[in-house]
Amino acid sequence: MTATILFPVLIVSGVGIVSGVILSIAAIVLQVPVDERQKALRDVLPGANCGACGYAGCDGYAEAMAAGDAEVSKCTPGGADVRNQLADILGVASGEFKRTAAYVRCAGSYTNTQAKMQYAGQFTCASANQLFAGPGSCAYGCTGFGDCVSVCEYDAIHICNGVAVIDPAKCAGCAKCIAACPKSVITMAPAEGTALLACSSHDKGADARKICTAGCIGCTKCVKACPENAISMDNSLAVIDYDKCVGCNKCVSECPQSCIKG
Repeated sequence: MTATILFPVLIVSGVGIVSGVILSIAAIVLQVPVDERQKALRDVLPGANCGACGYAGCDGYAEAMAAGDAEVSKCTPGGADVRNQLADILGVASGEFKRTAAYVRCAGSYTNTQAKMQYAGQFTCASANQLFAGPGSCAYGCTGFGDCVSVCEYDAIHICNGVAVIDPAKCAGCAKCIAACPKSVITMAPAEGTALLACSSHDKGADARKICTAGCIGCTKCVKACPENAISMDNSLAVIDYDKCVGCNKCVSECPQSCIKG
């Protein structure tokens, strides 16, 4: 009777031991080598997983850097300190760090523009934009219902007088507000040391002036005033090349609409 019970137990135990040995050997043979640099890079990154670097979170960015497919300058939330640490791990030059922040390319406040209709729908930018590009008279301007505010985790965005305003000191550069804006009036720009255009309108001068008193009218005075050739025109709208701009602010003083900010 004892042998009848003991025999199956021994068989099961033996199978378990053999399976354990096989699994242990397989784990060793099939083990994927761990890139220690990738782990070190990931430990340095802030863990915001915001996607500002262009990769699927900090893990994806660390993997890309370890493989040599990404530069160390893409983590905006980490700033210069993280960038220098990443460069030390990879043994590359960190370069000069120029912090960027989100910026609203619109100055179409209640003071500078007017409503073209009384909106009674759902008060989100995405919803309002589906109805004749929103209630504002400028089809290119900020809707002002705060979709960008709702996605910002850093309390960096507020609606002021009908227009979203971003505090560059609080902005971490996660770019979530850019994705949330249906008008695409938010962009990444240097946080300091450059001129910024607060307008997205491509309307011709006379039409733009009728709609917004602070809109770009395509007069090209800023283009002529810039000693660095950092400003060009794109379909009646001034475009500033941040790589060329030195922040001399000559364009700011020349702009008759005051839509370029220093």
